[in-house]
Amino acid sequence: MTERMLVVLDEAAKAEVPPGWGQAAPDHRIVPCPPGRASVLLREAAGAKPLADVLAGGQLVPVALRLAERYPEAVRSVLLVGPDPEGDGRASREWFAAHGTHVASAREAGVEVEVLPHGPAGAPLTEPRVAAAVTATLDRLPAVRRPDW
Repeated sequence: MTERMLVVLDEAAKAEVPPGWGQAAPDHRIVPCPPGRASVLLREAAGAKPLADVLAGGQLVPVALRLAERYPEAVRSVLLVGPDPEGDGRASREWFAAHGTHVASAREAGVEVEVLPHGPAGAPLTEPRVAAAVTATLDRLPAVRRPDW
């Protein structure tokens, strides 16, 4: 079976995987990726099965959603880390107002979209709560795309 990729969108992406991420997604090859390289990476992955999962937070959320809309043949899911200003495990209404249309569009293209609220805006993706939420979400997602794809 082909190894699944977890593409972690990060402006300051380096070749090494942040500590703890290997345990967060043991069935994935974790690829820290600057947003400008993501299109090339997903075009290369489009023929591979299983598909890639994309993780993004903050200002890169719109980039991840556009990638899902543009490359649905390469993306199984988009995991979006949204702010949790109230600390109740839900992203803010403002966040959904800003991104809801693109979330719906990606879902219509057959891409799973999950929002993983984790704390104040700007908290890093390397935070342990994010890794734990990623692990739980990846474990819960179906191994393949929906049957009508």
